[in-house]
Amino acid sequence: MGDVFELGKVEVTEEEILSFGRAYDPQVFHTDPEKARDSSFGGLVASGWLTASLFMRRYVEEILNRSAGEGSPGVDELRFLQPVRAGDVLQARLTVLGLAPVLGRRGSGIVRPRCELLDPQGSAVFSMVLHSIFRRRDV
Repeated sequence: MGDVFELGKVEVTEEEILSFGRAYDPQVFHTDPEKARDSSFGGLVASGWLTASLFMRRYVEEILNRSAGEGSPGVDELRFLQPVRAGDVLQARLTVLGLAPVLGRRGSGIVRPRCELLDPQGSAVFSMVLHSIFRRRDV
């Protein structure tokens, strides 16, 4: 518990914002730069779901693809804390909050990390508490 993993940076592109928004979250502030100027955001912003996906990509590449991950039963405290815009460069960070065995599955455990994307000033723009199941080494 308490371990912190820096998972690398991700740069958000206008193309990603537009294509994701058009496919999965077609609100004008995710799909139309001109109309987005008249929104409460004052311009194009990434869907929170895209932001979560950008974190997940870093988590998979840096942790899950190198481990004995067995999926996830869900997330808690999913937060879209600040608008994310084209050109933003965000740092992915994972902090382990807890560890526990999986009841009924002797060889598996749950890791409960806080997952964050941070802006260059270190402020979180996205955060969630994830529940990740892994095969245990101590069995």
